[in-house]
Amino acid sequence: MNGISSTTDYVLAVCILLALVASVIMCASDAKRRGRSPWLVSLLVVLLFPVGMLVWMAMRPKTSNNDSKDEFEPETSRRR
Repeated sequence: MNGISSTTDYVLAVCILLALVASVIMCASDAKRRGRSPWLVSLLVVLLFPVGMLVWMAMRPKTSNNDSKDEFEPETSRRR
């Protein structure tokens, strides 16, 4: 019976580690896209895991720095 418990613990630990890595990757790429430091956001997520991802989602800027009206204009209107 002891072997099953250690295997279950190992699988659970791997799942938690994968969730942490996925959270860091997603939050860091989101922070970079929004013009924030991906390193600081990653640190926040790691130190406060699993609440850190929720904290980032609540505190992040509403729009990214790359949002602009020109991005959605037709190609012909830019050539004038």
